[in-house]
Amino acid sequence: MSDLDDLRAATRAFLSAQVSVRSQLHDDPALWKRLTTELGLMSLPAEGVPFAWACAVLEETGRVLLRAPYLSSVVAATALQQLGDTPHLAGLADGSVTAALALDGRLDQVVDAAGASLLLLADGDDLTVVEDFTATPLEPLDPTRPQARVEARPGRVIGTAHHARDLLHVALAAESVGAAQRVLELTVEHLLVREQFGRPLGSFQALRHRIADLTVAVEAATSSAWYAARATDDLPVAAPLAKAVAADAFVQVAGDSIQLHGGIGFTWEHNAHLYFKRAWTTALMHGDSRSLRRLAFQRAGR
Repeated sequence: MSDLDDLRAATRAFLSAQVSVRSQLHDDPALWKRLTTELGLMSLPAEGVPFAWACAVLEETGRVLLRAPYLSSVVAATALQQLGDTPHLAGLADGSVTAALALDGRLDQVVDAAGASLLLLADGDDLTVVEDFTATPLEPLDPTRPQARVEARPGRVIGTAHHARDLLHVALAAESVGAAQRVLELTVEHLLVREQFGRPLGSFQALRHRIADLTVAVEAATSSAWYAARATDDLPVAAPLAKAVAADAFVQVAGDSIQLHGGIGFTWEHNAHLYFKRAWTTALMHGDSRSLRRLAFQRAGR
């Protein structure tokens, strides 16, 4: 078993014991403190480990729809570490500093901005670090992913925004893969125990074919995400494509999950709609599938 597998297993064991999807409807500062101090998950970028390690963690946070600002902060920390901008790295590593990302240049719906200490903002092609900003919380479609409207003063330019945006696309792909895997598991479990005409629903050929199609989509998304997580020279092509493939798969699985759960899947009491909302908000964040595929095509020189 590799160190990466150990990290994944430890993260899954912790989140399985401490987190439920329903618990992610509200902020939990104590959970964030344990993630950053007890598990040390935010120290990965500062230690210079490959970004794939953070992606392994993001798969696990996606499975439980983690509300804590891990994705935004770990992308910010990785970008800052790779650019050699060190003032905030220690605070990010121990969790005392959290970050928000506005890498599409928009400030009207910024994830994790409320309570964040710094903002990475794309100003044209420039990547800026902003410390002087205010965030007004919003009521987003996805209640497990808090957003805020931000007003910011000009920041400090530290490099170009393209690479940070690529890291964000890979992170969203990894998170989407974990969420899609989990919602598919829950759907299969339901089909194996729910009976109709004296037989488990999973025994019906039409439903088995739908599960097979969803499994293929999730496997394709997993391959795309992990290729991008390990990519170096071809990251500019692999990153937007990974986000497009993974987000599409997540939307497909989450939508079919509601139908395959039957009537209970359409109720607010079931978690299926929370995965569905996360899937659609992710699909629309920082580039939809069509625009990201076009970007990958252009970057490949096609």
